[in-house]
Amino acid sequence: MVDDAPGSQTDARDRVLDQDLQILVNGLWESGAEAISVNGHRLSTLTAIRGAGEAITVDYRSLTRPYVVEAIGDQRTLPATFAQTDAGAWWNDLSRNRGMSFAMSGADELTLAADPGMVLRYARPAR
Repeated sequence: MVDDAPGSQTDARDRVLDQDLQILVNGLWESGAEAISVNGHRLSTLTAIRGAGEAITVDYRSLTRPYVVEAIGDQRTLPATFAQTDAGAWWNDLSRNRGMSFAMSGADELTLAADPGMVLRYARPAR
């Protein structure tokens, strides 16, 4: 889970931005995550995480804070591998210097919904 820093209403620099979520998600992919969702919205290679005014959107659906990022991967290695990435360093800095919340936890079982926007774009019959 990630969230704005306390007092972020007075200083916009203490708010989670779309770029921050993009960095987090890309770091999780880099660390070996097999599937990721943000606030219940399943991500794919075609998913857009964007800013729309003061809101953050995933595939044009607005998110509310706190941002719950769920990732399926090896819970023994994913957190340590993530910590060694540029994304891990980025979020460590945001947490320490800007006061943003960032917490990782493991679970024995996790089910993520499918991406409702996934459609087959190109296919050929098997030969």
